[in-house]
Amino acid sequence: MKRSNKPRRDFLSKVGVIAGTALTSGKLGLARELLSGVKSGIEVVTAEKSADYTLRIGAAAVEIGKKKIVPAVTYNGQFPGPLLRFKEGQAVVVDVHNDTDTPEQLHWHGQFVSPHIDGAAEEGTPFIASHGMRRLAFTPKPEGLRFYHTHNRAGADLHEGQYSGQVGAVYIEPRNQPGNFDREVFLVLKEFEPTLSQGGDMAQDFLAPAETVKELKDSSEGAMKASLAKGTPHGYVVGYRHFTINGKMLGHGEPIRVKQGERVLFHVLNGSATEIRSLALPGAYVSSGGVGWKSSADGGARAGAVAGNGGTDFGDCGDEASGRLDHGRFGG
Repeated sequence: MKRSNKPRRDFLSKVGVIAGTALTSGKLGLARELLSGVKSGIEVVTAEKSADYTLRIGAAAVEIGKKKIVPAVTYNGQFPGPLLRFKEGQAVVVDVHNDTDTPEQLHWHGQFVSPHIDGAAEEGTPFIASHGMRRLAFTPKPEGLRFYHTHNRAGADLHEGQYSGQVGAVYIEPRNQPGNFDREVFLVLKEFEPTLSQGGDMAQDFLAPAETVKELKDSSEGAMKASLAKGTPHGYVVGYRHFTINGKMLGHGEPIRVKQGERVLFHVLNGSATEIRSLALPGAYVSSGGVGWKSSADGGARAGAVAGNGGTDFGDCGDEASGRLDHGRFGG
């Protein structure tokens, strides 16, 4: 990545000339990008530098099962979006094209990047203009499973924001201790065709563990009863017609085949807008250093804890508002 070796004053004067040219030629967005880049101290990338990855946001038809196709907005016409592999501490360049009619944000969930790059409007990130492009230059960190997704707020529009198919995995290879495994498997969990309904929340008794926190349950149920006593109707909840793993419904995707004694690193990402997920491997015991997956009473294996390198990575965008990357469970 080329950087200017000129004194700071000379560099800023040149940027001023470029920005002034952009202003006089009507390219106000370009001038803002240049000036905000200087202000935030992001890396300046020369035009001849090729991108490490190119992402295109656009409408696509996703085949989630035999003769079952759903419309979605995706990255590069596929779901999940392309796997992006970075190396911890090595600078990268990603070009993001927005081929839709709506300004977009691409959020780097779980990464330590500047507000200019982060992909959240509330942090000050510029939008990717409709039918426009932004070049993003940053240094990926910290290591491990991360992901990228839209940061547009859907509101009541179940075709926008995280309800769409804009989710992709990022793996930042650690600088040290890459892990002891034979191969990796990336799994992205996602629902399609959301709907609104009234009548209460979905059942939670399928989750592992099934225990509830009594204080939270009592508080929630008390608030609900008080609201109903005032004559307030049940609010709307979001449900889904289809659940997929890597964009395929149960029975329509290729099974994961492993050999006896093979060490497999599973990277599991919950790309749902709203749902909690619990995974099981019936009849199997899977472990990595004693953590990651643990045996359950029914003879299966349930997600329990996070393994270190060479185990199981969990990523979650079920509670994007808090900005947390949950480990040891799936969902918001």
